[in-house]
Amino acid sequence: MMKKLCFTLSLLLMALALSGCGNTNGAGKSAANTTGSIPVILSQSEYLLYQNIFYNSYGPQYEGQSVTKRGVLAKIHDAFNDRERYYVWGYLDNTKCCDWQWEFVPKDEKSLPAIGSLIVVQGVFKADDNALDDYWITDAAVETESAYTGPQEDINMFAMSCTLERVQIMNIMYRYEAFEGKSFSAYGRIAGTDTLENPYYDGSWQIPFSSGSASPAIGTLVLLKGTVKSATLADCAMSVIQ
Repeated sequence: MMKKLCFTLSLLLMALALSGCGNTNGAGKSAANTTGSIPVILSQSEYLLYQNIFYNSYGPQYEGQSVTKRGVLAKIHDAFNDRERYYVWGYLDNTKCCDWQWEFVPKDEKSLPAIGSLIVVQGVFKADDNALDDYWITDAAVETESAYTGPQEDINMFAMSCTLERVQIMNIMYRYEAFEGKSFSAYGRIAGTDTLENPYYDGSWQIPFSSGSASPAIGTLVLLKGTVKSATLADCAMSVIQ
């Protein structure tokens, strides 16, 4: 469900990734900071480790290991399985077209910070058929490094990686009853008149939207905020992402 096209990295990066499952910085920091913008977290080693585990069958080598992951908090509503799924995620580099994301099961959902916050997740990496991609981080303790104070919607796709947004869009399109009337934020490229598509990849997904604003040129990256109606993004306020 999360298949995507990205370039192959060097053997040096592979060596960095294989040296540990989640050797990131930031563990143990306090929740003293706040931010009004979604943090941008870059990690080549996390990206390659993610690729190796989910696409190159390296998962069994890391099962049962304690891991620490630092990244942005996202939440997907999985209407196919009627559950909330939590992720800590980031990008490969500043192009933002290639990303990584680790699903985790928090010890206490109610104590999580706002979606879009910068967090540090510590838990045990395990295989599980209930995980969306067969592996997740269990018994996860979450520390907030920087709490997000910006706008929130019922479905905050602006705080998702490109890959996670694709998963949420598929839910909205094919299980739309579960999302009817919910507020959302979403980002992507203008694909044509009243059509939004994946921000970086052709042929990944497209979804209709309605807006009172004039549609910018095809290929323009935009942020939409509105309400889900019958598998479409309706009543959208639109802004161009620079």
